Amino acid sequence: MTTTWLLDSPPAGHLLDASAVARLLDAGDAPEPALDMLAFVNHVVPVEYISLVEYVGGVPSQVAGHSNGRHHNITGECFALYKKRFRRADELTRLAARMADDGVGVGKGAVTAFLYDVADIPDADWREQIFLDRGLTGRLSFLYSPLPRTLFAINLYRDRDDGRFEEADLARLLGLAPILQRAHRNALFAHQVSPDLDLRTAQNERSLARTAPQLSARERAVCARIACGIGSDGIAAELGVAVATVATLRKRAYAKLAIHGRQQLSRFTC
Repeated sequence: MTTTWLLDSPPAGHLLDASAVARLLDAGDAPEPALDMLAFVNHVVPVEYISLVEYVGGVPSQVAGHSNGRHHNITGECFALYKKRFRRADELTRLAARMADDGVGVGKGAVTAFLYDVADIPDADWREQIFLDRGLTGRLSFLYSPLPRTLFAINLYRDRDDGRFEEADLARLLGLAPILQRAHRNALFAHQVSPDLDLRTAQNERSLARTAPQLSARERAVCARIACGIGSDGIAAELGVAVATVATLRKRAYAKLAIHGRQQLSRFTC
């Protein structure tokens, strides 16, 4: 059966490695904060993948996804399939909708933790095509709301090399949840990402159409999402293309604009 917890603060006496904490504190300045969050988690419990998902109007969108490096990063392709076929079967989607309607945890820093063991996946095709086919053994999600009607899930996935989430693993990870939430919230606003990614993306695309007419529609779509702080995997999942295609479009757009990074891109999306 699935399990949920409501967490308010780290438990007393929860000791953490100083170097891991230092890296997490720097996540707000990093180009891929989720990667630092995953590294932080792996100082405590081995976890293979992290996926950051935003819920707007009850619809999930992947913002970033990473592997810890032992395996190919499958988060983008898995999320694209999940969003298309299985999200409605996910209790986490319904939980996010209820939290948005009820305003649970808004502005209070509360985190709701939600566990799916592979055996608990309610849809057989979802369990087979995403979890079993790719060797995933479970998903632990930390759901929180930084602003009204806006929710984010920090999803941690283990694979067969690490085994399932055992009781001792869960105790450690639940202690990290409020810390991860605060780190993610700080990174979110440090990068000035709009809480409504769909709105911010649309605004950026309109600005780019005006300030950078030399870009193709696909290049503009990629740049609009880069400016929002979305990683390559999240962009690939959103646009339904390969991560390599995102890299090619970004390189082509940057060459046309004579820029080298997101900071320089920002002047075209103002």
